[in-house]
Amino acid sequence: MFFKVATSLVATLFLGLLVVGLRQRSWLFVIMNFLGTALNVAVLLMDVWGQLNMTILLWATPALAIVLAADIVILFREPAAEKKPASAQPDQVAVAGHETLQNFYLVTNEKRLHRELNRCTKLSTRQRELALKFWRQGNETFLQGQARAAADKYLKSLKVAPAPSSLSNLAAALLVRNEPQAALSHCAEALALDPEHLETWLQRSRALLQLEQPQEALAACEQAVALQPNFIEAWISRGNILTQLGQIEASLESYDTALRLNPNRPECWNNRGVALSKLGKFQEARSSFERTLQIQPLHFPAVLNRALVLDRLGRVEQAKKHYRHFLQQPPAAMNGHLALVRSRLQQLENGSSTKIDLTQLTPELAL
Repeated sequence: MFFKVATSLVATLFLGLLVVGLRQRSWLFVIMNFLGTALNVAVLLMDVWGQLNMTILLWATPALAIVLAADIVILFREPAAEKKPASAQPDQVAVAGHETLQNFYLVTNEKRLHRELNRCTKLSTRQRELALKFWRQGNETFLQGQARAAADKYLKSLKVAPAPSSLSNLAAALLVRNEPQAALSHCAEALALDPEHLETWLQRSRALLQLEQPQEALAACEQAVALQPNFIEAWISRGNILTQLGQIEASLESYDTALRLNPNRPECWNNRGVALSKLGKFQEARSSFERTLQIQPLHFPAVLNRALVLDRLGRVEQAKKHYRHFLQQPPAAMNGHLALVRSRLQQLENGSSTKIDLTQLTPELAL
């Protein structure tokens, strides 16, 4: 009796995981849990019919263990992010020089768009092919740094057939062009078609940030985290928004979660250091910036941030060294702080007792 109950519970567990896989469209997860469910049901039926023996158990037990191990690997791996970095320059996606990165999440999986188009039962085969063609051209031009041309291609695809992934990518192109209100409108259209479209929730969060609505942006990011708890980009975005809102302890929890998923993300270590510096934990912040630079030696926000915390810690010689390093190849955009950095370095080198207000120079997030 105990064996039957235990086998039934395990079968129910696999069935529940199968449903989770279906909701998150993780087809490998669905297949593995379908196999686990089927295997448990088969063992249970054999037991009921009196056909179960030790040989079958010796084969079934390792097979179930393999399925469970596969589930664990799938659950805790970092999903492949469908994204490309983009600068804040209008109509330009490619990162130039050392500009701050902004991440826009581009859907590039053609099978996924096919599934979305197949839901439109009135579409002819020709229309599906045409919608896919324009969507593909939109992705190509987006990745070449032509946001305006990409937006035009996505609009052509949408005229043929509405699809959440086309709307989401159109929103990404509009965000590059600093058109957050239009992007927000297209995000609403995408979510009306698919309320669980992960990339759209992240586009919506970005658009709301551009519109200076951080609380609403946080709510959109929370939705993305709920949909895909092991998607590192959502956790980093959540941490960034919480840092900007001054909820530093909560932001550190988000960064730590992201780093458990992937400990080699330099922008996450940098932003964690920024959060720590806001708490006055400059030594811990320095360690985070050092870790950033171990992963990416030319991560310029971290180069400057390390110099700033060393300055705060009174490590004058080290601070001067790292200020010089930063000024050798400063990023194009420094939010007007480049002159302050030069002035601060000059003060340190001259041993001047007069100091600029260091609150004007604080570590900044790498978005």
